[in-house]
Amino acid sequence: MSNERHRLVVGVDFGTTYSGLAYIHTTEPDYKNIEVIDSWPGRGNTNHTKVPTEISYSHNGATWGYDIPPEGIRHGFFKLLLDVNAAATQYDNPRLTTSNPQSMEHSYANIPLPTGKTAVETTTDYLKLLYTHLMKTLRQRLIRTLDNTPIQFVLTTPAIWSHEAQNATCQAAKDAGFTSRAGDTLTMVSEPEAAASYCLKEIYHERSNSDSPLEPGERIVICDAGGGTVDLITYTVERVSPRLSLYEAAVGSGGKCGSVAVDRAFLSLLESRIGPGFREWPARKTAPQSSLMRSFDTAKKEFGTTTRTDFWRIPVGYVRDDPENGIEDTELRLTVADMKGLFDPIVKQVISLLGQQVRDSNKLDSSNKVSTIFLVGGFGESAYLYEEVQAWVRWQSYQIRVINPNFSWSAVVRGAVLHGVEGIVHTRKLKQHYGVVIAKKFEAGVHDEEDSFTDPYYDTKYSRDNVEWLAAKGDDANNEKVISIPCGASFRPGDQRSIKLSLVGCKFENPPLSAKHWMVDALGTVTCDVSIMPPSAFQIKRSGFFFQNAVSRASFTVDMKVGSADLELDLMHAGKSYGKAAIEY
Repeated sequence: MSNERHRLVVGVDFGTTYSGLAYIHTTEPDYKNIEVIDSWPGRGNTNHTKVPTEISYSHNGATWGYDIPPEGIRHGFFKLLLDVNAAATQYDNPRLTTSNPQSMEHSYANIPLPTGKTAVETTTDYLKLLYTHLMKTLRQRLIRTLDNTPIQFVLTTPAIWSHEAQNATCQAAKDAGFTSRAGDTLTMVSEPEAAASYCLKEIYHERSNSDSPLEPGERIVICDAGGGTVDLITYTVERVSPRLSLYEAAVGSGGKCGSVAVDRAFLSLLESRIGPGFREWPARKTAPQSSLMRSFDTAKKEFGTTTRTDFWRIPVGYVRDDPENGIEDTELRLTVADMKGLFDPIVKQVISLLGQQVRDSNKLDSSNKVSTIFLVGGFGESAYLYEEVQAWVRWQSYQIRVINPNFSWSAVVRGAVLHGVEGIVHTRKLKQHYGVVIAKKFEAGVHDEEDSFTDPYYDTKYSRDNVEWLAAKGDDANNEKVISIPCGASFRPGDQRSIKLSLVGCKFENPPLSAKHWMVDALGTVTCDVSIMPPSAFQIKRSGFFFQNAVSRASFTVDMKVGSADLELDLMHAGKSYGKAAIEY
């Protein structure tokens, strides 16, 4: 650490419903020195470790978070729209996902995007406000030193996201001003990996003096249950000293079944109790920061705790009394049974995900079963979810501890900071097969005539749209491990010396060999500018009068690394890098 220039590491947890910021100086990198920003623009809002991921537009510009006036039209949940191509999973909650959000009924309609703005533009606008507030706060706290201290931003994204969505988030952050200062950098980390960094640091320090310290070989499941998404990853502790080090033990999983689904279920319940009049309510009355939703939020947090009441009173305003439906004196009474009805469908989905993850992990190594489940994230703090997961563990007779760590809600943003200081996860599992679309020598009866073409260098007939699979789902990926893509391309004189590769993926067990198959997903187009390659990379074949028809053939490789939440591609020839290859999603 000493030979490195002092920097600030800033964790940016851009969430579906709430976002958080935290930072640390690399001069004092102990996890106890992480500072979480807890004051935000708006009505007396200090001591909130997160800010609502909501934005409102008016002729005066944009307001955000707690600063949105009560009558403002709020836009939220736009993060979920960044990943339109995320593979749907059997664990998604139908209340959160629909092919056309605008067509859903008012009771739990996805809040539509602002007029004339895309999800990426809305995200950029929101992140711009977050960035401005961050820099203002840092300026106040580090009065003189900020201007000559480089910042490493670590941005979190759901583990279940596609590379396209990871890239869209990264691009939105850059457009919003992150890395606009010379010397600042931006890296990405998956949310459960960030949470793992924090939880294990904490448990390691808490338990190093106790009778059950962390043991090498121990298996741990991180269940990051947030507002919109639930992500799970299983890690094995590789070593605990001199440095904590983990590797991913089973392919992670997840679904869109976060706590927002509980809110949506509550609004449906409200509609069924109040009747058609509910549809006339102005949108601000059911907005996430409205007094109605704030009192429901309190009820959600109390549900399942020991301070148990028989019912909760939710103020609904002037609505006709209807004792049969629990409405009296402008309040709706929610019973324990009502709350169970709202929570159970979503809790079942989370437990179903956990069950799959534990079974997958135990199947890989039956002698070393999962020992601990960490519940983190906003929904991970739910006392009811914690109770139900514990009951499930007992019911299955698993020997598993269920832990809800301190600062569970800010575990992801704290972990993002730790990841920036020193990542503890060094090997991950690929979540899909990776391949490239290649040409193969044409075989009649095997290939379609319409897919054929002739290569000018070899003067041979080829067939396009074949896939060469280069790495398999479940393979290990780490910083040293490179997926090498051998490439060749022929150029006539005057051709632009750049080639495009089609990168494809497949999430199914046995990937097909044709790029046209429905199981094959197009991941993106990789552009390789080979004009910067040395002459030794080209073979030249001359023909014609005065050799005017020289055709050259380039041979090189593209080295691909799959990171925690990004892809990195290098153009290589004879062991030397000739720059990065660009990928378009």
